[in-house]
Amino acid sequence: MMKNWKLSVTVILGLLLGSFSLFYKGSDPLVELKIEKSVERLEEIDIVEVPFVNSVTESLSTVKAEIESGSNLNDFLLEHGLSRDEASSVVYEISPFVDLHYIRAGEQFKLNYIDSVFQGLSMLNSPVTIVEVVRDLTTENGFRAFEKERTLNTFVQQVSGVIDDSLYSAALSAGMNTNILYELIRLLSYDVDFQRDIQKGDSFNVSYETLYDEDGELVEEGKILSAQLITDGRDISFFYYEDIQGEGDYFNGEGQTIRKTLLKTPVHGAYITSSYGRRVSPITGFSHMHKAVDFGAPSGTQIFASGDGLITTAGYNSVYGNYIEIRHVNGYSSLYAHMIRFASGMRKGIRVQQGQVIGYVGSTGMSTGPHLHYEVSYWGTKINPSSIKSPPTRTLIGKDKTLFDNLKQSYIASFR
Repeated sequence: MMKNWKLSVTVILGLLLGSFSLFYKGSDPLVELKIEKSVERLEEIDIVEVPFVNSVTESLSTVKAEIESGSNLNDFLLEHGLSRDEASSVVYEISPFVDLHYIRAGEQFKLNYIDSVFQGLSMLNSPVTIVEVVRDLTTENGFRAFEKERTLNTFVQQVSGVIDDSLYSAALSAGMNTNILYELIRLLSYDVDFQRDIQKGDSFNVSYETLYDEDGELVEEGKILSAQLITDGRDISFFYYEDIQGEGDYFNGEGQTIRKTLLKTPVHGAYITSSYGRRVSPITGFSHMHKAVDFGAPSGTQIFASGDGLITTAGYNSVYGNYIEIRHVNGYSSLYAHMIRFASGMRKGIRVQQGQVIGYVGSTGMSTGPHLHYEVSYWGTKINPSSIKSPPTRTLIGKDKTLFDNLKQSYIASFR
């Protein structure tokens, strides 16, 4: 093999020198002597055979790990092979995206290595976003962090059923997720009095988004796309539509937004314990006009603002206990009494949105048990919350109405 290498080099060199002599027309004997000596020296060189390498193979690996109880992110990184400087740099880079105080035991990370050298990590920052840290030698500390959206696949889930006892229990039995169920109840609350309207034999049909990751694992449920409730022969349906300006909302079959000025039921899963009208007080024993609706619910159940507005009172008195009063548009105001406590940040002067949690069911003040005392006033006069009929806040027209009608028909077809 060595002889063949030497022969090849000699032949190639001979060809090169021959070519040189063709172009060099001179007959300088000194040049000819130098050429001969060079050939002799090359023939004496031992050629070392070096194996040919097609590519550089690097060992890539990903480690899935979680923070253990009593540890923190810095300690976690040290345990997985980072130097103190590297761990500090990673913590520094990730801190603008992640509140380190909320990283708890069980938090999962994916750590990437090349030939056992740490290259970066990733972690879930929300159901739909990931924070990544990568090695970047162009930065001052050698790492760079950024947030990006997860690659998720969206599917449509449909749940239907017949009500025997309540919509709540029927929907859960049909396999509906509780978050979707709560949202469904909230959206139906604009038009449905769950204590008076719902009857045995009523039916429902709901379509909503489900989001799965690349591994086929359910990440979360998305928004409700369509819903139909048949109660006492009445069809209450709504559909999600995103208009040509990119704004999404829920509309009934006529293309009118289902959102009203006030909700009829500002608490989940509640039942009416006392309606608006004359009654005998369970505390005093005297007959009087009860100008409110009482909703019985377990202590701690969330209470929602029935409409957008400004909190004008958030305090306590011996009758209402902990209560909040909200001023809405068009002369309406609402009052929520006997709360066990207010939601965080609720105080006088704060603006709230319809459906926002403002407090929790309790039994403070003059009360015989956990419930929400709900009052509505119109220009200062108390009225029956169940009798409010407010006009829709928006009606689709033109191209939006045409596009909506086409979308609606596809949803209606799925109801059958």
